[in-house]
Amino acid sequence: MSQEAKPQEFLRKLAMIHEGFIQDKARLGFDLARVSALDPKTAALIVVGAMVAIGASAACLHWSASRALAAGATQDEITDVLLAIAPVAGLGCVVSAAPNIAIGLGYDVETALYERDDPDDSVASIDLSWSGQ
Repeated sequence: MSQEAKPQEFLRKLAMIHEGFIQDKARLGFDLARVSALDPKTAALIVVGAMVAIGASAACLHWSASRALAAGATQDEITDVLLAIAPVAGLGCVVSAAPNIAIGLGYDVETALYERDDPDDSVASIDLSWSGQ
């Protein structure tokens, strides 16, 4: 690999959260079950909550949700984490993260907001006009 390609390769692997690369280069461990008394699923659910609470990037939110699924968490457990942390992390953090967590679960919330069968339950039905009174 040329000197010029190294920074681009480094950034590419970071952007895609290449676990092996990150563990080797940054010495960050992702296998929490090996160094923790927590089972892998519980550890992965805690990571989801922490990512939401710190306002992590979309890529990190997608990754943490899909990693929790791979560890055996259900979609209900992942969404319950969002409800559990909302009083502490704040509703804004949770609402902001929800679409990106959904993508990690294979669900496109943003599209679904406009495609609801119930016209009273869609973004398109919300009156966003301001009367100025």
